[in-house]
Amino acid sequence: MTLLRFDPLLMTQSSSLPSPHASSGADLSSGYLPGMPYRHYKGGAYAIVGLGVIESDLSQVVVYESMRDRSRLWVRPLDVFAENVPTPQGTQPRFAPDWPASLGCLDFLPRATVLQVLGCYDAPYRHYHDRRHVLEMFEAAQARGVALTPAQALAVLFHDAVYVPGCEHNEAASAALIETMIVGVDAAVTSLAARIVMDTRGHRASVPESELVLDLDLCRLAASPADFDAWTAAVFEENRALLANRTGLDGDALFAAFMQRRIAFLQGLAQRAQLFLTPAFADCEALARANIARMAAGG
Repeated sequence: MTLLRFDPLLMTQSSSLPSPHASSGADLSSGYLPGMPYRHYKGGAYAIVGLGVIESDLSQVVVYESMRDRSRLWVRPLDVFAENVPTPQGTQPRFAPDWPASLGCLDFLPRATVLQVLGCYDAPYRHYHDRRHVLEMFEAAQARGVALTPAQALAVLFHDAVYVPGCEHNEAASAALIETMIVGVDAAVTSLAARIVMDTRGHRASVPESELVLDLDLCRLAASPADFDAWTAAVFEENRALLANRTGLDGDALFAAFMQRRIAFLQGLAQRAQLFLTPAFADCEALARANIARMAAGG
């Protein structure tokens, strides 16, 4: 069963979302989709695991997990989960749907489909190209006030949906997955989305629509030095087993071999006239280049 790996910091609280039993432009025919994020009226972030049935009386229960501590699952009767409770601010739902506002650009898709695609990012070997990465891209677009077209939104959602470290066909497989999973969307939109995904392989835009997606994909390069180093460590963890098997190295020697490859890759990017291609991300250029130079210098 797919679980929504939302970082609570990436969730945006909303009191205007419909109840689980209401409908909207997006598919909310079931408010208890596996992975659907909810917010407790006291502020806690949770995600639905699924619905269950008590054997003794066949009553329905909601099974859910806390985003703060996934070491245990919680169970609550469905009618209690869905009920309203009195608070000093007035009556509120005990749990309210908490779909991130940054995913509003995907409202042309059923939310069940969005959750299924996000589930592709949850493989335990993913430490960098994971759900956090794709959600951060949507968050960055919203924070910088740039509107993603349907094709761009699909491309962001799918761009690393298939990811195996060292594989040369990740982008092609991710692009093909769009046609496999998306129905009811104009073929011109899905075709353009697939082309944008393919452009993420070499980080060169073959169409203007790719430029924004490529900038979003690289924006972690412009993180603070501490965060940049943390993402570097995440890339290493993601590639550790592959590199160890291919080189026979371990320990410090393995990390040194990784850093040699990582620096070469980033310096190759830095040789381009521009890392970031759109005005919305122009401020990232100097920060990213400073991080790459610091890494190359051993800082």
